[in-house]
Amino acid sequence: MPSSPSTMQDIARRAGVHASTVSRALRNDPRITPGQRQKILRAAKDLDYRSNPLVAALMTARRTRSVTPYRATLGFLKKHAASEAAWFGRTYGQLFSGAHARALAQGYHLEEFNLADPELTPRRITEILRHRGVHGLLVAPLHSVQDSIDLDWSHFCTVAVGFSLQQVPVSRVAHNHFSGLTLATRHCRGLGYRRLGLVLQERVAEKVEQRWVAAALLDQSEQPAVDRVEPLLLDEWDEPTFATWFRKHRPEVILGVNLNEVPHWLGRLGCRVPRDVGLVSLDRRASDRGIAGIDQDYARVGGNAVDVMIGMLHRNERGLPDQPATVLSDGTWIDGRSLRVRRKR
Repeated sequence: MPSSPSTMQDIARRAGVHASTVSRALRNDPRITPGQRQKILRAAKDLDYRSNPLVAALMTARRTRSVTPYRATLGFLKKHAASEAAWFGRTYGQLFSGAHARALAQGYHLEEFNLADPELTPRRITEILRHRGVHGLLVAPLHSVQDSIDLDWSHFCTVAVGFSLQQVPVSRVAHNHFSGLTLATRHCRGLGYRRLGLVLQERVAEKVEQRWVAAALLDQSEQPAVDRVEPLLLDEWDEPTFATWFRKHRPEVILGVNLNEVPHWLGRLGCRVPRDVGLVSLDRRASDRGIAGIDQDYARVGGNAVDVMIGMLHRNERGLPDQPATVLSDGTWIDGRSLRVRRKR
């Protein structure tokens, strides 16, 4: 059988040096003295060393890696009053950061445009975007499904994040809300909770196309009648309505979003989290310390949206598609002190 080819380790042993020194010598690194380089080259010749061209090319590419050259500017469209800038940053800052990083890595610049100004007519918005050389648009989630953005979409490749831009048939990238709630209920039931109650504002339920409600109703349908809890959908956060619902259904765990007020409401009902009632956020953020729930990973969603948009740009898919596509991204479960193992009854 033919002997195996010599390696840098073999040369290092023959020359009495480290393998990294051999690598530098073979690349004519100025840190290696002429005498040491000659010693290593003689050892390589004696061993009939031949470099692997594929490995050499890979290592050269790694050492000479540079910033991807600029290709184009993409637009990140949002719509909120100036007074809500801090709120938008807290809520969707990771979405923009993830999208911006993915765009930059592929040679694109992502520029923010806030379209809340009532003087920005559809024609004016379109003119501004085209003047800035924007060909691809990433639309951030809107406050509600009643909000919209009006412009001449025929000039752009457009991807919306989430389902709030319902009046415009564009392709979308979103969190998989249905699977997120299903994952949350699985963890709750694994800890021994039986009566699970979903609490949402109607506006929020509509923004996700009732996917959380649908998953909750499916879960309820699979439980004994005595353990079913009717979801509570609120026009606004309303403590009296919540209290009435809680006394009627006595849920063992409450699932929802923006649950900051709920522990206080439960306290006034004589209940504490997690001693008496568990709490699960379906949109858990870094600031939700101690709360168990689903991390939607907005940075990854933003990056996925940019990938979809760049693909559309490469295929020159401008304007509104006949058959919009939707890409869903699953979240992950985060443990928290707001849930505990329940004793079996």
